[in-house]
Amino acid sequence: MKVSRLAFLVFALLAALGLGAGTGYAQEDTVSDDRFTYFNGAAAVSDSTVLDGHSAHMANSSTGWNIQYQNWDFGTLRAGVLYDVYAKVKVKYANPAPTGNAFKMGLYDLTDASFSLPEKTVAAAQTQDGIWKEHKLGTFMPNSGVNSLSLYVGGTDNAGQISDIYVDAFIFREHSNYTIEDNLFYKFNGASLVPDGIAADGSAARMANGPGTGWNVQAKINGNRIEAGKTYKITAAVKPERADWKTSSGDIFGYLVYDLTTNSFLVNPTVVSSAAFPKVLYFDQVQIGSVTINPSHDVRVCFFPVDNAGNFPAIKVDSVTLTGQPEDESHAKSIHAYPYKLSPANHDGLNDSTQIVYALPSPQTVGVTVQRISDQTTVRTLTAPSLQSGNQSVVWDGKNDNGQYVDNGLYVIRVSNGTTDVLRTNVQVIAGVALAPSPNTVKNDVPKGIFYEAGAIPYDVTDAANYLDDTFGDIHQLGADTVYLANWHAKPAAVYSATLSKAAQNQIKVIGLPDAYTLFNEALYNDEQAMYEQIHSLVSPYLNNSALYAYYLADEPGNDLKMADNLKDIKRILEMIDPSRPALSTYVGIDRVPLHYDAQKPHVMNIDPYGVTEGSAIGDFRNIYHYPGFTFESYMDFASYQIRKDLKDDAPMWSILQTNESTGWLRNPTAAEIRAMTYEAIGHGSKGFSYFVYQTELDWIGIVDEHYQPTPDYYTVKTLFGEIETLKPTIRKMKRIANIATASGGGNSAYAAADVTTHVDTETGDKYLVVVNHDCLNAANIGISIDRAALGMDISAVTNMLDGTGIAFTATPTHYNISNLHLAPGDGKILKLTKDVAQVVYVGEDSAFYVNNGATKGQIDVSAGDGKTAMHAVTSSRTWNFQWFWDPTKLTPGATYDLYADVKIQYATDVYKDGSGVDRIFQPTGDAFSYGVYDVTANTYPVAEKRMSASSMENMFWHTVKIGTFVPSQTNTQVVYIMPWDNPGNVRQVYVDKFYFVKR
Repeated sequence: MKVSRLAFLVFALLAALGLGAGTGYAQEDTVSDDRFTYFNGAAAVSDSTVLDGHSAHMANSSTGWNIQYQNWDFGTLRAGVLYDVYAKVKVKYANPAPTGNAFKMGLYDLTDASFSLPEKTVAAAQTQDGIWKEHKLGTFMPNSGVNSLSLYVGGTDNAGQISDIYVDAFIFREHSNYTIEDNLFYKFNGASLVPDGIAADGSAARMANGPGTGWNVQAKINGNRIEAGKTYKITAAVKPERADWKTSSGDIFGYLVYDLTTNSFLVNPTVVSSAAFPKVLYFDQVQIGSVTINPSHDVRVCFFPVDNAGNFPAIKVDSVTLTGQPEDESHAKSIHAYPYKLSPANHDGLNDSTQIVYALPSPQTVGVTVQRISDQTTVRTLTAPSLQSGNQSVVWDGKNDNGQYVDNGLYVIRVSNGTTDVLRTNVQVIAGVALAPSPNTVKNDVPKGIFYEAGAIPYDVTDAANYLDDTFGDIHQLGADTVYLANWHAKPAAVYSATLSKAAQNQIKVIGLPDAYTLFNEALYNDEQAMYEQIHSLVSPYLNNSALYAYYLADEPGNDLKMADNLKDIKRILEMIDPSRPALSTYVGIDRVPLHYDAQKPHVMNIDPYGVTEGSAIGDFRNIYHYPGFTFESYMDFASYQIRKDLKDDAPMWSILQTNESTGWLRNPTAAEIRAMTYEAIGHGSKGFSYFVYQTELDWIGIVDEHYQPTPDYYTVKTLFGEIETLKPTIRKMKRIANIATASGGGNSAYAAADVTTHVDTETGDKYLVVVNHDCLNAANIGISIDRAALGMDISAVTNMLDGTGIAFTATPTHYNISNLHLAPGDGKILKLTKDVAQVVYVGEDSAFYVNNGATKGQIDVSAGDGKTAMHAVTSSRTWNFQWFWDPTKLTPGATYDLYADVKIQYATDVYKDGSGVDRIFQPTGDAFSYGVYDVTANTYPVAEKRMSASSMENMFWHTVKIGTFVPSQTNTQVVYIMPWDNPGNVRQVYVDKFYFVKR
């Protein structure tokens, strides 16, 4: 290098400040010579052969990098997108037939002092005297960091052959793979071009199967579109025709790659069998192979038939694509900052700090500091010098050594041994996106949905409209009002608009996000402003479209902490841009549900609890997702707990229910099992009910078959949607609480009895029981016993909420009993327990409590009756932390009262791993709290103290606890108390919502 590193950095900074960051992104950007930096006599000169009248010139008398474009801010280019970069160069010959090398070019990271793209040398034989030519330097992602980069052209010290070098521009072109469309295919032996709405260009090459091995469809590779010596991965978009969706099997077609110039195979003939080909409604990308191709040769990707037309009459080939390997030719770095753009001062949880990760190949004594580039001032020492080796990481929170946030600008992270910087990387501190919380606009909704394969929507807008008319019309007739659009991407904008238009016409709400996959991009994760602009560009055409109900981000994201954080950022930015709609994902897995839900805090807990596994008996839902410690029921409670553990979280839970099979995992549920899972979803707190899946694809038999005719599940789901519609007003008001009833009957080999759950009406205080017959083979007459002490009220009626009919019951001093509740196989009912309005009730809310020893009151709790609760974190000591001194004048002298408390506890944990590493629901031991009534004046206990075991309390569900029955004094001071027990290994928190008297 001929110029000092400091000079490079300063030049790069000045150049970037002059350029600034744009919000309009370019597919192509030309950097002209007026933005170049010159060294060693290179300069701008007049040049009539270029449009702007001048170019950069250097004599070829050295090997210096004398013409450079230096920058760290490539804001005019799309973040996270690969660009091909070219240098537009001409040379002057000193010899009519020059030999040797003409010039060299490269991309150098000035911050890291390493090549980002390898230096390329251009031979004199590759040039023409005085003729401008674009020379490709390589492919890289300009917005993959904020390091200072230098694009350069240098000499070769070969002036006797090439005397002068001129550079007009560096050119960035958005990279695209080389795709050969079907209209360019060679077709033989009856193969032909046919219309196909699922193909991006509306057509495909069709090749019939049968006897013969002719290479009937051939895609010729244009040598001008590929580079010599480069390896290319070849894929083909293929869709077979199946004689029968379920049973067609065997060989489908064959492929090969052949060099006609050398008469040799580059990829040997290969036959694709049905075992290796997914059953999808769209074209699948078949991996043909990776090859190195001579651009001057006639090379073809060929497809040949197989003699299995009885199963697969034909195949269609839409396109063949060549992808350079590697696509991104930039070199890996030994130091990274994530994110490389941070916005710490706004405290919004979005890129507030950066983690610097670096690797040292051998032990060295190094420290890490942060230096402001503009004045070379060290603002923060992150680690003092110490002996380190291997992979290391350190976090910078954007503050200086005085604990103050640094100014916005460019900073360099230096890993230094005291005299030399071993590693360096830049980070940029920015103001960031101003996030604001969004309201939950769907918390009271009860959607009836269908999961829908949007990849099957044709690319042609007319074909798409016809397809959507048919399928959305059918879904409306089914009784659904919502569709989840999976794979809603890579379609023309007009098709997205048509999708929403047809949804509106058929009274359907859409959960989807066009081209959502473009957001899952490393550069966008690092740059919140670029992420904001990308999200805004995706959704802005549809912000005022009433058919768009919610945004769908990810289906079953994995156990990936970084992905969880990225989805959080996308979700928050989306809901800031459009606060009227929630952004949803579907969560699955004991490890993944809390990881993603806690990070993202969506407005809906959306889960897909598929309870019917292969090999399970009818009605046995105990092996959900191969978790031996979980059942369908406990898994749903586990999911809802992720909401309930946050007192301020008012998100509803929605369920996507199974109507499909999956070979090696799921068995297709029977109609009774679908019904049972639906009513159990209601019982365990779900507010939204969707079914997977509408179309038949893969090994899933959908609600409609491959010919879009109804399957038996269609009618089951239609009936259930009708029932849910009737029950919507009830479901909307139901809030799950601890169970108060037990069942006899309605069991099977997996369950002792019917499933019973309890809910409270959030408007009236009435209670509901959801009863589900676990026996999915036989009808059952079920008995229900309701604990009056746990119920906490007298009832005057029991009503079946589906049809409004009354249910007979009997009463004893301790229980209400329902006999012979008849339920069909797998059937469920919602029973309303109407409280006796003649009861006299006196309530003491937590605001009237006396709390001590760390207990607090007035804590926001959306599940509490008045929205607030008293709480205490359990410790190793115990006292009467919750006390209520009631007003005796509110009670009738001499009358007998039942005294109750609404209490819930939080277990010390929700899940643990047993000795075999299996996830299990935590079962607490010991006592949770004790309770009683104390007469302060008489120093007696009108109600003796009792203990409540932790195991008798469900985790984070409100329980009504009967304190006791007594005659309150009109003269003495009396107090009811709850004393959290000293059991922190089993119980984390105790909450008390209220005490209340009921006059007997």
